[in-house]
Amino acid sequence: MSLMFTFIPFIFLFAFIIILCSRGSKNKIKINLNVSSEYKKMAYDLIMKTPEVAEARKKYRTKQFLIILFILSLLVAFIFFFMRSPIIAFVLFILFAVSLFFLSRKDDSKLFDEIVAKLLKKYDDTFEYKHNEGILSQVYREARFGGYDRYHSDDLIKGKINNNSFELAEVHTERRSTDSEGRTTYVTTFHGTFIKVDLEKSYDGMLNIVNNRIKLFSRDQYVTIDNEAFEKIYDVFTDDKIKALRLLTPDVTSKMVDIYNETGLYCEIKIVGKFLYMRLFTGALFPFSFSNPEKESKLIGESVAVVDLAFKVIKNFVNELERFDV
Repeated sequence: MSLMFTFIPFIFLFAFIIILCSRGSKNKIKINLNVSSEYKKMAYDLIMKTPEVAEARKKYRTKQFLIILFILSLLVAFIFFFMRSPIIAFVLFILFAVSLFFLSRKDDSKLFDEIVAKLLKKYDDTFEYKHNEGILSQVYREARFGGYDRYHSDDLIKGKINNNSFELAEVHTERRSTDSEGRTTYVTTFHGTFIKVDLEKSYDGMLNIVNNRIKLFSRDQYVTIDNEAFEKIYDVFTDDKIKALRLLTPDVTSKMVDIYNETGLYCEIKIVGKFLYMRLFTGALFPFSFSNPEKESKLIGESVAVVDLAFKVIKNFVNELERFDV
């Protein structure tokens, strides 16, 4: 038993290394770099023109170094006092655990919020960006994309597509699962970009586009689209096949296929009455990283590219709705 306790510090050291290695590696957006190169360059220029970022990066690295040095010192002291004074060792263990918690927390910077906001304004001057706000859970539930037990949203963007108001944000939903021994875990059901568009021109009916691996709807509502590449990726369900075919023009379906081929990302789209809802399986939007201008601009550029891709799809739908009496 005493041998097992001797290895406890090394177990926590291993956990500490795992945390450091995994920070910033989760939920990366998978997108072709060619798609985001323009936005990456724009983000890089903004970062380089904001000298406060370099100063904040320097302070951040110093803080990280000091925290790591402090934790390693605690670890050495814990090992030293482990057999000599259990009480002191216990106090050091608590300090060690608390330090690990603070080191693993996601750091944030208002500087990057300002850069993202400026970049989005360059993309479209109607856009408003708020990093710490998101789309309300009741708005997400309106779309009925599936149930969940935990919900989180941030990186809210508001603006207009033509004259149609929209709100876009990162959404992360999880479903609770309990095994036979009563242990509870949470499994991600969706993590990506969610958009709601308030349409000026109402669509009199229901249209639902999902990845063809998802089989949730009646085959009576299934409609075949005259686009073989589109059919390999998506299934379309509707309560009015004629209206759906008039709306899903070659331009609309080809754009969705192009985005899938370029990025590997697929959309889920619902249009019901005055509202268009869309999910894009991107993972995190605008992840924060203080490392170097190249990596920082890459992360921001990829997220703006995701916004751009989503709007290209939605604009096609909006244009067709405005063009035809659907």
